[in-house]
Amino acid sequence: MRLRVLIFFTLFFCKSIVVSQMTVSNPTKNDFSETLNVLASDSMEGRKPNTRGGTKAADYIRLKMLSYNLKAYSKEQTYFQFFKIQEHTIKKAVLEIKKRNQEIISLSSERDFEITPTSHSISKKEVEVVFAGYGLSLPKEKYKDYKRLNVKNKIVVVLNGFPSDKDSTSATYKKFKNIFPEENDLEETKLKTAINKGAIALIIIEKENFKPEINKENEVFHSLENSKSEAIPVFRISKKTAESLFSKTDIPLKDNLASTPLQKVKINFSIELQSETFPVANLLGMIPGKDTTKTIIVGAHYDHLGIKNDSIYHGADDNASGTSGMLALAKNWSESNIKPEYNILFAAWTAEEMGLLGSEYFAQNLNLKNQKILLCINMDMISRSAPEDKAHRILSIGTQKETEYLKKIVSESNAKLQNPFTLDLWETNGHSGSDYASFTAKGIPILTFFSGFHDDYHTPRDIASKVDSDKMQDVLFIVNNSLLKFIENQQN
Repeated sequence: MRLRVLIFFTLFFCKSIVVSQMTVSNPTKNDFSETLNVLASDSMEGRKPNTRGGTKAADYIRLKMLSYNLKAYSKEQTYFQFFKIQEHTIKKAVLEIKKRNQEIISLSSERDFEITPTSHSISKKEVEVVFAGYGLSLPKEKYKDYKRLNVKNKIVVVLNGFPSDKDSTSATYKKFKNIFPEENDLEETKLKTAINKGAIALIIIEKENFKPEINKENEVFHSLENSKSEAIPVFRISKKTAESLFSKTDIPLKDNLASTPLQKVKINFSIELQSETFPVANLLGMIPGKDTTKTIIVGAHYDHLGIKNDSIYHGADDNASGTSGMLALAKNWSESNIKPEYNILFAAWTAEEMGLLGSEYFAQNLNLKNQKILLCINMDMISRSAPEDKAHRILSIGTQKETEYLKKIVSESNAKLQNPFTLDLWETNGHSGSDYASFTAKGIPILTFFSGFHDDYHTPRDIASKVDSDKMQDVLFIVNNSLLKFIENQQN
């Protein structure tokens, strides 16, 4: 018996040593610099999907995956995951307010409102309208703009912003700002809430100085072909326009808010779209694991904005940095000759700038019955710093609220650096700013890395010469060490 126990503990100890000693060298500048420079070069023409530059970038990534001996992920034994997206152009948009006295006020799409449409043309007549305050339903915060409101098959009108958003010193402002640090997240929450409540359209009353932008590029939208995602059109109007359309008793724009059905008005609206379909592709290469039923994804989007007004939007930080970092990790893991405990899938997503479409397509087509995704690591803009980060040592890492253990892993990895980052650890719940959102929607744990917004974001000035290679190298150190630690923890 004693011998059997001794053998058991010896085997257990040996297994622990093998797992803890599994090492893969951390990427250095030499592993990612050339790739980043190529992806952000003039020849790639901004890497917009369905353009010459986008196709060249995809083929370059394919050759990199091939040279690293990654296994093709698809059944067709190709690194490409082909699918189609649709580009929609608004041909005509109508928004009319019909008052009880039968007066009809027609708004002009050129001066009165902006619109974000769905992927289909739509026309509705005499739709009932409900005013829902700021359009938020936050039970945990005991804040319910939709309390006792029925908005099913109706149009919801909401105010931009959140309570006390003009008083940055108030406790209410600080509470809501903590929940919604980014304006995009706030609007996304309002839209999802309206959809979940059954509304067929959302009208947002913007700030005083709001002026609709007359820009052809703003009238182009994208979706997956045959998209099954729920969506409703969003109209944006100015406060001044709202005051001329709705009575003060219906919408108290200046006084204490009270959500209420608008009895005196109905709305007609229509959106006519012209749509074109074109093919695009994700790039997927894998290192097979010992347990092939479980996978860890290391991903980054490789697309950017292409060419606008004869200027190339190089997208060095956004997101040649993340893509070259992903490929550097693929290189080092492949060259280690270690067979990982689980599959490691290295993914280059396309059409992120068009609405996370590449990662969304992949996630929608996952067979989670046959394949468990243990973790998705996302890298989006990992080589620059925000203007306020003078020392270039702030790193933002997002996880879900439910995965505290991931925060511990990245914090321990960061502590191993000679000059650790100041970590901004945030919760992605309710947020959808990058490809991580396609996986959180499926309940898949994520780690998303971001080094800060800078003044060159989404401009032609985001070029390779401005990349902070030292910072990027340290970010990849944390990513690699966190990946190793995650695998080790799964085995214990």
